[in-house]
Amino acid sequence: MASSKKKLDANRVRYVYPLLRKEPRFGEIGSGTNAEVAIIDFNNQESNSYTFLETYDQIPVCVISPEDENVNVYITSLTTSAITISASSAFTGKVHLHIYPQET
Repeated sequence: MASSKKKLDANRVRYVYPLLRKEPRFGEIGSGTNAEVAIIDFNNQESNSYTFLETYDQIPVCVISPEDENVNVYITSLTTSAITISASSAFTGKVHLHIYPQET
């Protein structure tokens, strides 16, 4: 009995683009709000803290990243007034911190 299934060659399948293409929509991070930005210096330390310059009603969203270092950094404590950052090992360098207020 002959099989009625067709095999498709994936290299010969053609994609047909729609007639009208849509323009991409670009969003903004923290639209309408100002983000607080800081650089925290580590001097052969495993942990360091930073006190926010602005006041927040809720715990803000914080993003941290080390600058040119092969070390993992993570947040150990976060309140409405301060943040504590720890590293996987003691290092000397800078950690960039971005603070965004939470949207309600």
